[in-house]
Amino acid sequence: MRELNWERNFLVRRWKLRMRYALMGMIQCILRPRRKLHDLSLSSSVKKILIVRNDRIGDMIASTALIRNLSRCGYEIHVSSRQPSLAIIEHNPHVSGTFVYDDSSLGAWLNTIRTIRKEKFDLAVDVRCNRFVDLKNIVFCSYIRTPILAGFNKSNFATFNFSIPYYSPESHVTVQLRTLLDQLHVTPDDLHYELFVSDEIRDKASSFLQSLDNPEGKKIAVFNPFGSVAARFLSDEQISIVCRLLSNQYHVVLIGEKERTRHVQASEHASLFDSQSVLDVIPLIELADIVVSVDTAIVHMATCYQKNTIAFYINTVPVAPVSTSIKVVRSHEMFLLNSKFQDYFQDKKYIISAAPDRTIPVNHLVWAPNNPHAQQIVFDSEPIRDVESALFEAEVAQALKTIHEGAKKSCPQSDEGNGQETVVPCAAAESRI
Repeated sequence: MRELNWERNFLVRRWKLRMRYALMGMIQCILRPRRKLHDLSLSSSVKKILIVRNDRIGDMIASTALIRNLSRCGYEIHVSSRQPSLAIIEHNPHVSGTFVYDDSSLGAWLNTIRTIRKEKFDLAVDVRCNRFVDLKNIVFCSYIRTPILAGFNKSNFATFNFSIPYYSPESHVTVQLRTLLDQLHVTPDDLHYELFVSDEIRDKASSFLQSLDNPEGKKIAVFNPFGSVAARFLSDEQISIVCRLLSNQYHVVLIGEKERTRHVQASEHASLFDSQSVLDVIPLIELADIVVSVDTAIVHMATCYQKNTIAFYINTVPVAPVSTSIKVVRSHEMFLLNSKFQDYFQDKKYIISAAPDRTIPVNHLVWAPNNPHAQQIVFDSEPIRDVESALFEAEVAQALKTIHEGAKKSCPQSDEGNGQETVVPCAAAESRI
């Protein structure tokens, strides 16, 4: 009876999922259609470009490579994003203007659209390549005043009159950015990230380090135990392990939300860096000797300066479940069905004609450190705090040893330049690879 109930529940869920995407299809009625354009490189009138990057700080850091390459080719670059992400490019000389994207409420979102429509662009590009559907972002892009609206995997929307197909589940994000530059016939550099801050902010970081109670003159370790996603937070015990292992050679400096880091500071006797904005952290990382982080934004900052880094990631690759439980099997099927609907909703025309590889993107590869001096530890457990302490300590100790000995395996700094990677299995994950 229990299995029959689960089967019935999943039939209902599948029906609701189909209805949801059918209703979402009605969004096409309010999107502004555009005239087809078959080749971006043939449009010599493109001078003013809007980069739409309405997501997180780490994504913006990776996009600084794209911004720089377009700017050095003579394009006037403007950027739309959320306020925290725009702070990253506040002092970027390659950016001519910015627009705050705010979808926290219906009124704020509509005001965002009104603001962006006051400007006219020759080309707007939604550089997000996430496979999930963000309806607010799609509508926002639709009403940008531009004759050419480009995006990745958007063939099903008439408002995007230039869809760039991109199905490369294991390639680094810089490969995707290079694809856009290729469409514009721009020959890119090595696509390194870059960050700019004011002298005042640099002086603040320098003064902080000089004020530290560090009589032994230890090297500086910047430690970020709390990320933007709760699943990546380290437990108190894991934080103690990291601090203990680092304290042998480093003076530990904690960064992150004040309320959480104060608790760690009290128990670990580490120094707390009081940052007013994300920009304050940048020169601190530049001056550090090693960076340890669960947050990809901090990892990408460390990549800008090729710092020794230990980066914690979660393996999000979905695999067929080992368990024969109806609940587990059907949940996996629902995940795959939802992914299929998302892909077809946005890119059905191209998928039908080209049958691309629709494998779910591997997050820890797409957003890998891109730094030969980084040690990437990938846990098969979500959240990370569920990883056994002995296993966690062994991996961190090995990463530190590898960094200190300089015995990293050969890691070419190519488009997919990931750091050394260790995938750690966990008993808590029933069916991971």
